[in-house]
Formats: sequence, structure tokens, C-alpha cells
Amino acid sequence: MAQNLRLPLEIASKAILALACMSTLAACSRSSSMDPTGGAGASLAAGGLTPRSNPVAQEAVKEDSPPATANVDTAEGPVNLPPIPAAPSTPVDPASMTVKAMGETITLAPASGYAPGLVTSLVRAKVTWTPIKGAVSYRVYEATAKDGQTDSGDKGRLVLKPPTWLPGVIIGGGLAGLGQLAIGQEYVFTVEAVDRAGNIIARGADNCAPLAPLSIPYLKDPGQNGSHVGSTPFFTWTPSNGADGYYVETFGTTRGVPLLPMWRAFRGTSDAMNMQYGQQDGFMEGSKPMVWSLPLNLGARYAWTVCAIRTDTHTMNTCKAIARATAPMYYFTP
Repeated sequence: MAQNLRLPLEIASKAILALACMSTLAACSRSSSMDPTGGAGASLAAGGLTPRSNPVAQEAVKEDSPPATANVDTAEGPVNLPPIPAAPSTPVDPASMTVKAMGETITLAPASGYAPGLVTSLVRAKVTWTPIKGAVSYRVYEATAKDGQTDSGDKGRLVLKPPTWLPGVIIGGGLAGLGQLAIGQEYVFTVEAVDRAGNIIARGADNCAPLAPLSIPYLKDPGQNGSHVGSTPFFTWTPSNGADGYYVETFGTTRGVPLLPMWRAFRGTSDAMNMQYGQQDGFMEGSKPMVWSLPLNLGARYAWTVCAIRTDTHTMNTCKAIARATAPMYYFTP
């Protein structure tokens, strides 16, 4: 009977001990939640137990702690970029650019050639330059030169604003309302390259003085619509006073239009007035020897002309002005 009572008593005592242990653990957990800096929480941690975090305690710690510092750029936009260099205190001088000015005096006669008194002379200048990287436009200024100085400032008046795809301009000659340039007057042409922001990034200048017009070297023989002149005819013309020489040219025709160059030659004397087809007398000093000759076909129709030429230095190497006078074409049949 005693043994039968002992077993239930042992079970009851063990249950009471277990309940006491669980009560103790609950009390320790509540104590650690109320003391975030140590106490029971620290004891539990030391015993290998991890107390649960308390959001209220963490917020209290944040409010008591000093504010964290960080290297933060408060400026708007990206951070950690290299600084923008300051603008120079003085303007930067534009780079130099190569500019070439060539005076041109071109004399023409009516196409018929039957009115020797009706001629037209164009007095102008051709201005070219090397393209500049970064330029979106150019400015071309014109000034007259006197004793090495310009009459109207360093650059003169603005005459043209050509786009970047145009490598040169013609100034004068009655084009674009600019009128004729003065014969013998020295002109200074300044070209400026401008970027997208309107800054002048390059500048250059050159000068020239147009020559007086040459007289037309009128054609004589073969005459207009000459026939049966042979496969190597003699060509004659009236001389042009002051010319350095003459280019004589013959063209094959297609439906009456001169298209195919057949013969080109140069005669390098001022009083020259004749030359035979196929003859090669020389070439203009300083120029490329652009002369050639092809045989003429009997019965075909051809055209011929003569161009008188003169330069201010009598050579193409160093000249700054050229005068040309071209005769109207005559047609012939060998």
C-alpha cells in the first residue's frame, strides 16, 4: 500500500519542480526586456541564451546616442565627381588657320563672238581656308590695305557667313550684291572659325590685289563653222596685250555641245597668235603640265577657243592675282 502511494507523490513533486523552473525563466525574460544594458539579459547571454530584441529599447538607444556623421555631399546632382575647372580670367587667343586669297579678273565676250565691243569683266577675290575641327560656321571680313594697315580696323566689315561645308567663297564680281572689287587695290580678308557657343576658336588672314582685265584673244582661223580644215589645222587669234601666254583648247561635240577635251596646249609668249593642232610648246611656269592631244576624226564637228592668262608674279608658284580672258568658241569640221 505504501509503495503504491510513493509513486504518485514522486510524480507530483517532479511536476511542481518543473513548474517552478518555468516560472523562473519567465521572470528572467521579463527582466531582460526591461533592462537593455545588462542585468538578466546579460546573465542569459552569458549562459548561452539569447534574449529577444525589444523595439522600444532600441529606439531609446538611438535617441540617447550621438548623431552619426558621414561624408555626404549635400549639393544637388551626382557626388564624387572631379571639380569643374574655373573659366580663365582672360580670353584665350584663337588658334591660327591657313587662309589663301587670290585676286581674279575674268573677261568674257558674248557667246556669238560677233560683237567684239561687248565684253564683261568680273573683278573679284577667291578666299579659301583649311577646315577647323569644332567649327559650326565661319565669318569672312574684308578690309582695304594702305601702307600695311587696314582702313577700317583689324578685320574690316563682315561680308559673308558661309557654312562649314563650304571650303571657300567668292567676294566681289557682282555676286551676292557685293559689287566689283577695285583694280589694283589691296584687300585683306580675315576668316574666323566659330564654335557652337559663339566663341572664335581660330582666325587667319591673307591679302591680294586684283589685276587689270586682259583683252579678248579673238579667234580668226578656222572661222566660225569652218569646214575641210584637215586633221591638224593651224589656229590663229588676235594677241592680248600683257598676257603671259595662251591656252589653246579643242573639244569634241555631242549633239552640238562641246564635251570631250581633245587637245590642250600652252604658248608662253605675249605676242603669240597661232599654233598647230597637236603641238606642245610648253606650260605655264609653276603650273602642272596639263596638256594632251587626241586625233581628230574627219567629218566630225569640233569646237576651239583660246584663253589669255597673266599673273602678278608671272608664275603660278607665288602669284596672288590672276587675269584671264577667254574667246567665245568657234566650231569647225576637219
